[in-house]
Amino acid sequence: MKKRELKRVNQTFSIPLDVSNDLHSLIKKREMSQFVSEAIRKELLYKKNDLKKHYLAANEDEGQLEEFNNWEGTLEDGSSDW
Repeated sequence: MKKRELKRVNQTFSIPLDVSNDLHSLIKKREMSQFVSEAIRKELLYKKNDLKKHYLAANEDEGQLEEFNNWEGTLEDGSSDW
C-alpha cells in the first residue's frame, strides 16, 4: 500500500543547542523530518485536547454564562448601524 502523499513545506526555526545535539546523536539524518513531524503532531494534539477541555469547562461555568449575558446587549448596541 502506497503512503498517502502529503504536501511538504520547509520550516526554519531555532532550537536549543542541547536539543539539536540530542536530535543529531539519536536520530538518523534521513529520519529527522519524520521524527520532528511526529513529535510536533503529538504535542499539537495534546494542546488541542487541553484547549478543548478548557473550553468545555468554561462553557459549564455559570459565571462565564452570566458574564456573556451581560456583554450580549453591549455587543448588539450599534450593530444595526453596520
